Amino acid sequence: MAETDTPETPEQAREKAQAADHARLVELKRSAEAARAEVLAGPYAEGAWDPWRKLAEEYQLALSAHVKEYGGNRYEVEKGIWSALHTAEAA
Repeated sequence: MAETDTPETPEQAREKAQAADHARLVELKRSAEAARAEVLAGPYAEGAWDPWRKLAEEYQLALSAHVKEYGGNRYEVEKGIWSALHTAEAA
């Protein structure tokens, strides 16, 4: 029986879900940072920060949910997200 034919263990399924959620957090952070850069590049306008605030809040809520679901230190999780974000930008 090939390795791909073996059923996924609950631990493997959890690790896969955690990795997918981590990737989603990286994308949320990337979107929030892009919105922030866009605001900083332009002149001041009332409400200009609203898209960034919305994305930043969505990211923070998702980060909290991730830590609650999978455990770990929030700081270390966010540090990993920043690392993944900047590694992808450098590539």
